[in-house]
Amino acid sequence: MDRMTENYTVARRSNRWPLTVFYSILNIGAVNAQVIYHENSQSKYTRLQFLKILAKQFMDEQLKYRATILSLPKNIKTRLNIYGYKSTLQVGEQRVRASGRCQFCDRQRDRKTTKVCTNCAKLICRDHLVEECLECFSEM
Repeated sequence: MDRMTENYTVARRSNRWPLTVFYSILNIGAVNAQVIYHENSQSKYTRLQFLKILAKQFMDEQLKYRATILSLPKNIKTRLNIYGYKSTLQVGEQRVRASGRCQFCDRQRDRKTTKVCTNCAKLICRDHLVEECLECFSEM
């Protein structure tokens, strides 16, 4: 067991014993996962290749969740888009706040509104809102 974990280990120097125990559990779990995977599939992955695949699978759910966070910095969002984690929220679901400033009015007017565009999710005051019947809207 020690020989398998000595080259590729998650352990770091730590004076806190719970962290050391956690790292040991991760190392043992990774070795066990590789042994079981190798026995079931007869694959020829090296230890490093297997650990990279395992790490990506561990991160997958967290990265999918992070992609849905609206307040995430732009550089992280673009990096997530590069790796294929795009936001799954619909445009109408993105705005959860009750009100905000109209995005078409000047700052001096400071018009607060609760209306949201269904296409782009921008906040719109009554002056910039265009009302149409369903027939006219469906013709667009």
